[in-house]
Amino acid sequence: MNVSVVKKVAIYGGNGFVGVEAAKQLNNAGHDVVCISRSGHKPVHLKDEVWSEKVRWCKGDANEPDMEFLKSVDVVVISIGSPPLPTFTKEAYDEQLFMNGTCCVNLIEAAELAGVTSLVLMSAQIPYPLRTNRFAYYRGKQLALQRAKQFTETSNLRNTFILKPGVITGKRTLPSGRSVRIDWMTAPISWALPWQFVSVFRVAQRIVNCVAGIDVSSTKPVIYNNKMI
Repeated sequence: MNVSVVKKVAIYGGNGFVGVEAAKQLNNAGHDVVCISRSGHKPVHLKDEVWSEKVRWCKGDANEPDMEFLKSVDVVVISIGSPPLPTFTKEAYDEQLFMNGTCCVNLIEAAELAGVTSLVLMSAQIPYPLRTNRFAYYRGKQLALQRAKQFTETSNLRNTFILKPGVITGKRTLPSGRSVRIDWMTAPISWALPWQFVSVFRVAQRIVNCVAGIDVSSTKPVIYNNKMI
């Protein structure tokens, strides 16, 4: 075991691209990991992965989380959201705003009421031209970020860590089990603009450090931009 204090960590969006890698590294570090998703299923590509048997894969709704469960959790990791795609209808805009903003805000508020003491929010580094409320993804991420900041700013007993990665690269596995190598697809751009990209391994490694309490601040949130991850 690599940690002196074992923490119970709930990863919302735990069967996604970042969530799975974070679960793997947190488990390897010795923590008690619970992955929450709408399906509750362990990804099919993990069926032969020994570490995945030590992680609990549970069904849950980040928008209406189980308060009794949250009361037993030390750290909540929020890795949910929809892709940053353009929206052309009000329905699509509202759905993207909900997934990236409202849903995260509701989870943070529930975690606060449940007495959770540490929060890790997966946000995003968004290019300047897209930093407008007309872009639902940006507006949603801003809502979640502001609420995450309040999680710490309203109590010196709580800690908030906010990760703002650029384009996350690595091998993404689809629900069908088919793999997509994002690093290969983005290779031409990443060679020209390497500072805009970060590997999923490094993102998960930073989450592990946050859970361990490295760089803890009891007065304001700790924010990691792409270069710091």
